[in-house]
Amino acid sequence: MIIDDVMTDKITLHGLGFAQVQLQGNQRLHVWHPELPRRACFEHSAIHDHRFNFVSRVIVGTQINEEFGLVRDDAGDFVLYLHEGARTAGGGRPWTPDGRAFLIPTGADSISAGNDYNTQAYAYHRTRPGGDGRVATIMAKRGEYPAGAHSTCRFGIQPDTDFDRFQWSPAQLWEVVADVLIGQQVAA
Repeated sequence: MIIDDVMTDKITLHGLGFAQVQLQGNQRLHVWHPELPRRACFEHSAIHDHRFNFVSRVIVGTQINEEFGLVRDDAGDFVLYLHEGARTAGGGRPWTPDGRAFLIPTGADSISAGNDYNTQAYAYHRTRPGGDGRVATIMAKRGEYPAGAHSTCRFGIQPDTDFDRFQWSPAQLWEVVADVLIGQQVAA
C-alpha cells in the first residue's frame, strides 16, 4: 500500500515528545523539549520503525538512539501496530494490530551536537533527549518504501491511538523551537 497523504502542516507535535517542522529537500527539524506533551502510553510505546532510511544530525544537545532486534513471537512482550492508511483527525495514522514480538536491545549511542546517526528503514529504535531534555536534530530521508511503519506497545498496555498532533498552536510550538535553538549553542 502506498501512503500518499503526507503531513503538510509546517509544524506539529509528534506523540514521541517533539515538535516536527517540515523543511525542503525531504528534511525535517525535530525539536525535543521537556514541556512538550507525549502520547499517554509513551513509556511503553516509544520503540518504532520507519518506512524510510534517514540520517539525522544533532544540532543542539545530545540525542540517545537505542536500537532493537525484533523476534516475532505470539508470546512476545510487545504488540506491533502497523501504521497505514489515511491520517486521522488528530494527524496520526491508524494503529492496526500486526502480531506480537520480543524486542532485544542491540546497541545504544549518545550523539552530541555536530554529529550524525543513521537508521535503516524498518529497523526498530527509540530516541530520547539527553541532558536537560532540549535537543534539536535535522533529519533527512534517504529512500522511502511503500509498506507502512510500525509502533510497538508493551502487551497489556492500551496504545494512545488518539494523540492529537494539533493540541498546541503553531505559535506555542514555535516558542519551544526558539527556546531550544536560541537558548543553546547551535552546531554547524
